[in-house]
This record gives sequence, C-alpha cells and structure tokens, in this order.
Amino acid sequence: MKCSAYLTICALFATAAVAQDFSGSGEIHLINGSNFDSASLDNRIGCLDARGAFTQSNCATFTRLDVYPNTVSSSVGNCSFTDATQPANTDNPYGAHSYAWHCRADFAASISDTLYTVHGFKQTYLCHGDINCFYDVKNLPEVNVTTPVWEYLWGSQQLTIPAGHTQVLWYWNKTA
Repeated sequence: MKCSAYLTICALFATAAVAQDFSGSGEIHLINGSNFDSASLDNRIGCLDARGAFTQSNCATFTRLDVYPNTVSSSVGNCSFTDATQPANTDNPYGAHSYAWHCRADFAASISDTLYTVHGFKQTYLCHGDINCFYDVKNLPEVNVTTPVWEYLWGSQQLTIPAGHTQVLWYWNKTA
C-alpha cells in the first residue's frame, strides 16, 4: 500500500512537471509572489545585476557551474549569501547573519552557495539550502538604483516576511 501511494504521488508530479533547464547561462528574474502555484512571470518586478543586487533593468548574465558545487557566477565573480561585508537583514529577528546576495571576484564559492530547482514547479524557480525557494527584498528599486536581496528566513519569531518587505521567487531565464 505504501509503495503504491509513493508511485501515485510520483506519477502526479511527473504529469504536472514542466521541463526545467537550470544549466548554462541565464538571467535571474525576481517574481513577486509567495506561492509557487499562483506565481506568474507577469509578476516580474526586476532582476539581479552583475554584483547580485536587485535592479529593474540592468539584468546580468549568470553562468551555472555544471559540476560540484553547482554554484552561479556573473561577470564580476562568484555569488553568495555569506559575504559579511554586505548588509544584514536586520528587520528580521533571524537576519543578523543573513547577508545580501553578492558577487565578487575574490570569493571562493562553496556547497552552501549552491542553487537548484525542484521538479514539479511550473517554472524554473531557484532554491538554495534546505528547500529555501523564497527571497526577501526591502525596497523595490527605482530606475538606475539597486537594492539588496536576502534569503527568506522565518521561524517562531518571524512567521512571515518582515513588514515593508516583499517576498519574491527567483526565476531562471535561460539565455544559452
């Protein structure tokens, strides 16, 4: 019985899944949304620039390493949430050590910087860590201005996105 339940669930996901290709090069677009099923590419609010910041129009091309640790880099360098020189998300009780996504030439990427997608999503949304597929932006940038992007953290002290912030998904817009 247990085995057939797993087969049924797998079949359901297999029929609902969209071909997802998180490889090569692409842009990372930010989609305003807090639900994978109802999120739409029509809700695109910007993208990431070469330094990893949220911008409305200066989209960078990122390249995914196709071998371990499967990280992404831009023309500036490797990208990570662990760069302590970047602003922390201090509006979140868990954000004291949650640094903005940032790309730089002298940064050596590690397994903690891996991005991936999940089969079954309607789109190629990017996740990191332990199925953490949402991100946090405080301000929507104006034209020619950038703003930081943090990983979305929650727990008993912070059940939702912090007040004044926007919860977003990262969509891989494959270019090559």
